[in-house]
Amino acid sequence: MQARGATRPLFYESFTAGAMSGMCAAVLTLPFDVVKTHRQIELGEAEMKHTTPKSTWKMIMRIYRQCGFSALFSGLVPRVVKVAPACAVMISTYEYGKTAFSKYNKEHNRTTKSLQVPVNQ
Repeated sequence: MQARGATRPLFYESFTAGAMSGMCAAVLTLPFDVVKTHRQIELGEAEMKHTTPKSTWKMIMRIYRQCGFSALFSGLVPRVVKVAPACAVMISTYEYGKTAFSKYNKEHNRTTKSLQVPVNQ
């Protein structure tokens, strides 16, 4: 952006940045989502059996022991395919709206200042 001398990002730059940040967020938060899903299943089973659920740390260790490290990243591709475009659309729409409203406000202020009648004191 600075290389081309602009102060605001272009649409494709915002879209790409949103997609990349969405991908990073999806990868970093997926293990927690996997654990959350396992906890929800375990809570349902615990209610039926009248037992207490395990702690989150114990859940992580159980998943790791039973299925390996890759189990914490199960469903990665569908999650990235869902989250990356959603973040790209959100960030690029936000940036586009911010630019459009900024231009509108500048034009509106310019118009209202030229229409104001000076007050004599």
